[in-house]
Amino acid sequence: MATFREGWGAMTANAAVPGWTTRTDSKTGSSPDAGFEVVLPTAEEIATLPVRTIERIHRYSTELPLSPARTALEGALRPRLRTTRLPKVITPMRLFCLPFEDLLTDRDPRVRPNALIPRRILMPFWRLLTKPATVPELLRGPTAEFPLPARLDLAALDHPLFDAARSTLSAMRVAAIGNAAIASVGKRIHPGIWDIVPEMETAIGLRHYLHRIKRHLMEGRIPAAVSDFLTIGTHDALAMQVLLLALARCPATRKAFPKFAEALSREKSQEVSRVLSDIVRCTLDDARRDLGVETSDEGAQELDPAALARGLRPAAERLAVLRAQPMGRTGTAAADRLAGEVKTVINDKLMPNVDQMIVRLTTMPRTSDEQEFVTALTSTVELLSVAREVCSGAGLSDMGGKAVERLVAATSKRIATLARPPIEAMPDAAPGSGAPANDPPGGGSADRALRVAARAAHAFEALCPQESVLSFLQGAFVDATGRPAPKTREAFLSEIVRSCCAPVRMNS
Repeated sequence: MATFREGWGAMTANAAVPGWTTRTDSKTGSSPDAGFEVVLPTAEEIATLPVRTIERIHRYSTELPLSPARTALEGALRPRLRTTRLPKVITPMRLFCLPFEDLLTDRDPRVRPNALIPRRILMPFWRLLTKPATVPELLRGPTAEFPLPARLDLAALDHPLFDAARSTLSAMRVAAIGNAAIASVGKRIHPGIWDIVPEMETAIGLRHYLHRIKRHLMEGRIPAAVSDFLTIGTHDALAMQVLLLALARCPATRKAFPKFAEALSREKSQEVSRVLSDIVRCTLDDARRDLGVETSDEGAQELDPAALARGLRPAAERLAVLRAQPMGRTGTAAADRLAGEVKTVINDKLMPNVDQMIVRLTTMPRTSDEQEFVTALTSTVELLSVAREVCSGAGLSDMGGKAVERLVAATSKRIATLARPPIEAMPDAAPGSGAPANDPPGGGSADRALRVAARAAHAFEALCPQESVLSFLQGAFVDATGRPAPKTREAFLSEIVRSCCAPVRMNS
């Protein structure tokens, strides 16, 4: 171990360690991380940046803690990322993090729950880990004998980098015990870094077992998952903590975790009960972060409608975890609190945004293919679908029923308007006058209105019963063509096919 101690000891010789020394403001003495301004590139500058530069900036931004500055930066990059973003590049650091990726958190709570690893420490910790000249070459990059895997799958877990990482972590921890300077270097990254290192080491050692238990849960094999867990976890409290927390937080196994916890609780293990109590707190914090709700450690985040919708689904899954019987009264209390916050978020944040989107739908200008209207309609339907799904899963009454009615009415009105030419296109229309109510719909306009109605009906299937969708289609057909409506949906679809296949007809 002397070589590792010498390697990391050399890093502490200079007070300024490259990569993670903290700059302070000369006037206030405060750290710039407490509140700094980021000068964002303009849209014109971003448009001229090379693709690789865009990817590099985005890759760096993902290593930063969540903040308004990071959100603004990623928002500025997003238009270019849609067309240039490549699959994430697999690096030695990313492969190293694979076994404990479900333990990473963007939060930085004052009291860190066991086995929860702040994401912000990864980059400086990786620099510290790979700095000494004595570390294995595998940690610095791929070799001819051991290239990096093409995908982060089961085969990737066999890569020799993990064995090299475990031995290096172990040596690093021993070096820190015998050298106060090395220990101090690590604590600058995070006060609890020397508790985090054994957790990383444990997760790397359990990577194959964790993958196997995940497969059991994803395929509904609860008894097999419990059997494998008891084989590994009952002899090591840290291993149990790592496994249970990873399974409770993994998006692929979160839905199955309540049943797994119930089966596991039959073993009457005090250690399992203790870990589940920790999971209650982590799960509640994760769910509140999904919702952008203020916590005791952080301020609230103002999420846009799309981000809010993305956060509601995992929050509902976490609510089910909290309601699992093994979580006890603490879990029940946390679930009741979270259910109230979910209801408040939907009622006070999501639904007002939906109402605004419906109002915008009624005022959108007409276009040749109505693509903008259909896209906005689909986005509104998606938000309402999320609200309904989450309310159902959380045991809440549906709060979007009235909004669905307004959305269908606004769409019907739009289709009736599309079936007639714009007022400015009518040569005999006086300025400011409306279109004659009894004028028959034009052929081309009617076809366009029918196609919009078909796409709207497809979206409404996620919100309305089939009878309501058919009623909407029939009303839209009458508005678009002036003819009696088909009795069945199949007959309506045949009209759509006819209009799509017919030659383009110009309104006279």
